[in-house]
Amino acid sequence: MGVGILSGSKVIVGDSETKSLLKERGFGEPEGKHLVVSLIEAVYLLEGGKFDVMDGSKKAAFEDLLKAGSKHEKEFYNKYLVYKDLRERGLLVRTGLKFGADFRIYQRGQDVGKGHSHYLVHVIPEEYNCSFPELARAIRLAENVNKQMIYAIVDEEGDVSYYLVDRMKL
Repeated sequence: MGVGILSGSKVIVGDSETKSLLKERGFGEPEGKHLVVSLIEAVYLLEGGKFDVMDGSKKAAFEDLLKAGSKHEKEFYNKYLVYKDLRERGLLVRTGLKFGADFRIYQRGQDVGKGHSHYLVHVIPEEYNCSFPELARAIRLAENVNKQMIYAIVDEEGDVSYYLVDRMKL
């Protein structure tokens, strides 16, 4: 599919054909003349054999990108496992940072920029403890942007379980 250049916490793509293919498949964000691909997206593409990432003059390996991601983001590997699982289920996954979550999910077949995401996903390890006020804040935040909150729990074996959390109005 193409090549990107590792630059801190992102991967820069300049080749027109690669940019076009990635954008068409829901990867990256335009930034000037380039397409910026997140490290999670780059790891996914690299693991699938669809993308190479250059780190200086050498080709980055899967483990190199995982290390780079872990330097920049807490629970990076768990987030990657969830991202990969959602993508393999045919869902379009984008960052959810501006909504206070790890990801936002679009329905199958939906194009980026056309329509809205329906879910926010927050990735947590199996041993995570959450207070009720924290849970309530997350649900209210999701509701305020017309989305539902999903908690993706990653266990020690790397298996992912999803829980849709909602409030009930009586």
